Amino acid sequence: MVDTTGQSRGPLSGIRVIDLSAVVSGPFGTTILADQGADVITVEQARNPDLIRQSGPVDASAEGVSAYWATLNRNKRAIALDLKHPDGKRVLRELVATADVVVQNFRPGALERLELGWDVLSAVNPQLILCSISAYGPDGPYAQRPAYDPILQAVTGYASVQATPDGPTMMRTIVCDKVTSLNVAQSICAALVARANGAGGQQIEVAMLDVSVHFLWPDAMWNNTYLDHSSDVPDLASIYKLQRTRDGWIIVYSLANDGHWKAMCDAFGRPDLLADPRFDSVGARVRNGDATNDVIEAETLTRTTAELVELLATAGVPVAPVNDREAMIADPQVQHRELVVETVHPSAGRIRQVRPPVRFSRTPTGLHRHAPRFGEHTDDVLAEVLGYDAPTLRALRDQGAIR
Repeated sequence: MVDTTGQSRGPLSGIRVIDLSAVVSGPFGTTILADQGADVITVEQARNPDLIRQSGPVDASAEGVSAYWATLNRNKRAIALDLKHPDGKRVLRELVATADVVVQNFRPGALERLELGWDVLSAVNPQLILCSISAYGPDGPYAQRPAYDPILQAVTGYASVQATPDGPTMMRTIVCDKVTSLNVAQSICAALVARANGAGGQQIEVAMLDVSVHFLWPDAMWNNTYLDHSSDVPDLASIYKLQRTRDGWIIVYSLANDGHWKAMCDAFGRPDLLADPRFDSVGARVRNGDATNDVIEAETLTRTTAELVELLATAGVPVAPVNDREAMIADPQVQHRELVVETVHPSAGRIRQVRPPVRFSRTPTGLHRHAPRFGEHTDDVLAEVLGYDAPTLRALRDQGAIR
């Protein structure tokens, strides 16, 4: 699982990605590609390291490898170029000539102003796939607005969907950034398949606005889907509820399946609930979500969390304890799946991470390279990929084109 050789036998072995993106929306997506074996070369600006290096927990001895950076950029190599310097641009063009994919999330139009837009890069490499990520797309009234995950959560309705009686509430994770990254990785793989089938190189446009609305739509917008019929089914947000126990919290989810509802009623010794018209069908339980959850919690309050999990899991009812972070890591199924692994970073020391989530039977993924320090692989990559010798590298560094 943990392979420190720097090599991968993953399904994307042999694919080279030049990653010009920063922060989360691009880097988390390219990490998925790197986990799956792609050679991802992260290009940071020579005098402006990615701000994620100093975000979240970070120790001075870690040399710019914050806990955040360590997860978002593992399995990659990092170089530092000045893309405003003529020689920095030239080096990038030469790297692009060897690559399969370029990923960037500059503000719309910035790559063109650097004279490194699609027309330039595709002329260098006609088979290139260029994935461009932005907040709102390349045009429209919001195109040039700066945006981060909380801004997108507000615009796309996530905060409204998460509302409590006190008002809209943010999801406490960077959901818009992360779902964008999933679409980045998937769309790049789709374009690689299309290229293998003869489509050639192409541009991919990924807007955080688009993917966030797409991700939200199926359940959160079900009452906004029919145009010819009325619908007023309560949102899932209104029927999802955690239940208190004698010593903590639990989730019992028996609303959506008649078999599960009956099994729960039997386990609690509550046959009266089966005859109650408020709960006698899936639709009735959803329409009466508050009452349904209230009768469940009346039962859970009389037992401990452990007692409830044992009772209801044995009965085949969907149930789980509400784990905090450390309890999640220690959870028996998480441990059985060996999801959380420990590695040793050369500057950050021992770190704990989650393994790549998708498992391939013939082309295994893994953690084969530590998250890079700033400019850690500049000389190695330019020597290996472009054949630069030591005097050439020294001259480029003296000129400020590389770091």
